[in-house]
Amino acid sequence: MVPAEVKDGAETGEGCPSWAGEGQLKPWFYRFAGIFVSVFFVYLAARQVDFSESLRALGAVRPARLVAATLVYLSSFPIRALRWRLILRVQKAIPLKELMAAVFIGYMANNVLPARAGEVYRAHYLGRRAGVSRSGVAASIVVERTLDGLMLVCAILFVFVAFPQEDYLGGAAIVTGLVFLALATGILFYGLRADRTHRAIGRTLGLVPEGFRKRLVGRLGSFSRGIRGISTARELLEAGAYTVLVWVLDACAVALVVASFGVTLPAAGYVLVFALVALSTTLPSGPGFVGPFQYAFVLSLGAFAVSRETALAVSVVAQLSLLGSVTLIGLALLWREQLRASGR
Repeated sequence: MVPAEVKDGAETGEGCPSWAGEGQLKPWFYRFAGIFVSVFFVYLAARQVDFSESLRALGAVRPARLVAATLVYLSSFPIRALRWRLILRVQKAIPLKELMAAVFIGYMANNVLPARAGEVYRAHYLGRRAGVSRSGVAASIVVERTLDGLMLVCAILFVFVAFPQEDYLGGAAIVTGLVFLALATGILFYGLRADRTHRAIGRTLGLVPEGFRKRLVGRLGSFSRGIRGISTARELLEAGAYTVLVWVLDACAVALVVASFGVTLPAAGYVLVFALVALSTTLPSGPGFVGPFQYAFVLSLGAFAVSRETALAVSVVAQLSLLGSVTLIGLALLWREQLRASGR
């Protein structure tokens, strides 16, 4: 199921490549790198694993807890949509129902495409549906991901404090944390010093050839408005509260999946599992975060004497129940949208 080619909209003044077919969202080598990352981490997670034991572990799953995990995870999506509506408010007031559909479809695309290409498609989809600048929507997603990144930094710091003798995260976690902190600092500085930043951008654009400069000005203007989606302390507190709630629900969902296998961990253990799982989704891997997702469970649960076989089974069930449910809902919404478009 592939969306039809989207033409330039009069409302946005921007074109966007199609999701599949001739238009390519990522260079071929970036996609190849994502597949390579997935294969590498699948090897790390699955080596020395007795797959028959993993299958036996699947037989011990408690369905009620698994259903609860799925419902808790899905309950975080209306909150994601509320946070996104807050960030987008400076550009356009968009109905929550519209944003919910875009969030589910974007997350679905993240799960079926490599290298988190769903973020690009989410901006494309909402820009077309709501008649807003795709550059501005993309900027709002940057703000959204930066808020999530700050929560990831907090989780990483907790792991360093709670497990000072262990090296679960390594240099990759530090680099990821620094990147998100730099993004947050840049967005905050821009919000406080927008006029000065605009003057600096204007001087820089003065060095660019005129033809290219004209194409850049519109997109940069839309992007800068999107970045300023949170410009007051009240908006920051509101967006921060939404973000904390989303992360608490996601962590509870992962904990319930682990518990469905009869595995009991201390509170710090559940935080470790969730921190590594969240970190694994930041890597440019293949579809569904396959590989890094598995290794995150194997590494974190192994710290509490959970066998690699059981940890691998937990990771697969988490993908199918949590990511799989979102993927099915996103596909259904996209299918409904195509039916409506074909009936016009």
